[in-house]
Amino acid sequence: MYPQGNSLLRADLRGVVEEASLMQEEFVGLKALPPLPVPNKAGQYPVIQRAGGQLLRNLVQRRGPTSDYARISRATTTDTYTCQEYGIEELVDDGENEDYSRFFNVASKALTYAYRQVWLAHEVRAAALLFNRANFTATTSATAYTAANLATFDVGLDVDIVKQGIKAAGESTVGLTAIMSEPTFNLIRASTRLQNRIRGTVGTDTYLTLDKQAVADALGLSQVLVGGASYDTSLEGNSASMSQIWSNANIWVGRVAPAAGPEAYFSGGAAYTLFWQQDSAIIQVEQYREEARRSSVVRARQYTSEKIVLANAGYLLATQS
Repeated sequence: MYPQGNSLLRADLRGVVEEASLMQEEFVGLKALPPLPVPNKAGQYPVIQRAGGQLLRNLVQRRGPTSDYARISRATTTDTYTCQEYGIEELVDDGENEDYSRFFNVASKALTYAYRQVWLAHEVRAAALLFNRANFTATTSATAYTAANLATFDVGLDVDIVKQGIKAAGESTVGLTAIMSEPTFNLIRASTRLQNRIRGTVGTDTYLTLDKQAVADALGLSQVLVGGASYDTSLEGNSASMSQIWSNANIWVGRVAPAAGPEAYFSGGAAYTLFWQQDSAIIQVEQYREEARRSSVVRARQYTSEKIVLANAGYLLATQS
C-alpha cells in the first residue's frame, strides 16, 4: 500500500467495526458484487465475447482421412475500469473524548459510523448498478407483485422465464442468485403459488414459514440475497427522509461468482467490486491528529469500481410493484 502521510492505519478498530451485526445482516452489495483486488487504479483487461470469440457457433466439421481439420480464429477485445476514491472523516475533539469516554470509546464509535457510511454508499452504488434496466436484459412479471395479488402472482414461473432468457443468451443457469428488497421477499414467501410449489414436496401444512434458503431451493437458485437496508436521502440539517436502497420494482437474477484473481473476469460472474489494493483494503479505516483543533480525525475510505463484466449473466424481472 502507498504511504498514508501522518495517518495511522487502525487495523484494530477495523476488526471491531466489521463485527457490527447491522451491516452484516442488512447490506448485500459486497455479496452481490464480490471484491476483486486490482494492482492499478485504472486499466484494461481482455475479453473474449460470444460473437467475436465464436464461443457457441457449431463450426466442427466431419474430417476425412488425411484432410484438414476445420479451423477458426477467435477475436479478443478489451474492456476498461477506473477506480474512484470514496471516503468520510470525523473529528474527535479531545475534550469530548475525555467527557464521553466514561460511556464508550469515542474513536471506535466514530469509526464504526464512518465505516458503516462508506459501506452504505457502496450498497447504494451496487443497487443502482444491478437494478438498472439499461445494464441488463429485462422482462416483466405476468402479474404485479402486490398484497392484493398474493393468490395469483407466480414468482416460480416468472423466474423460470428469466432462466430461459439467460440460457438464450448462452449463459449457464446453474447456481444462480436472486437479489430483491425485503418487502418483495416478504410478499414472495407469502404468495399462494410459491407456498403450493413447496407444499407439494414437503408437506400439507396450511401455511409455510419460509426462510431465504427455502425460497431459493423452491426457485431452483443457489441463494436469495435480501437487501433490507434504508438510508436518509435528506440534505444535512433537514429532517430525516428514509428510503429503501433496493427498490421493490425489480428482482435481479444472475451469476454471482467469488473473485479469486484476474481470471475471475472469465469465471461467469456478472459483476464485481474492483478495489485498488495498492492504496487501500476494500474498506480502510485510519486515524491522524489535528493539533490546531485539539482533535483526532478518524477516516473511512475505499478506492473502488463497481463493474459489470458479463451482462449476459444477469437478468432483471420487473415486478410491477
